[in-house]
Amino acid sequence: MNKTMKIILIVCVIVLVLAISGSMIYYFAFAKPANERANLEWEKEKLRKEEEQREEEKQQEVFEESVRRSALFECLDNAYKTYIEQWNEQCEELGKPDDCELPKITADWLNEYYDKACDDCYKLYGSD
Repeated sequence: MNKTMKIILIVCVIVLVLAISGSMIYYFAFAKPANERANLEWEKEKLRKEEEQREEEKQQEVFEESVRRSALFECLDNAYKTYIEQWNEQCEELGKPDDCELPKITADWLNEYYDKACDDCYKLYGSD
């Protein structure tokens, strides 16, 4: 091989080594850390969204529980109002004032009806 070819070959090898080392420096100094930062940011965002989702689900559960309890209390309140109205109607039929003392069979029937209405409320809306 002549001297010119050796110089060209050495220059090519030097350029190749510099290109490879430059690429490695760029990769390890800039590209890889940037990629790792991007992955870290993506993971943080993913965790933040998961936390937001859990918080929304928790708030939804609290809201649904509040609605359920409100419906239960309204149902129980209506059952009691109906019980009182029926009691007073029975008193009127007997010609007595409201909140009178009813015959045992009538009082027992109204009490059973009220207990069943309360049980139905608890079945529909759950217990406390």
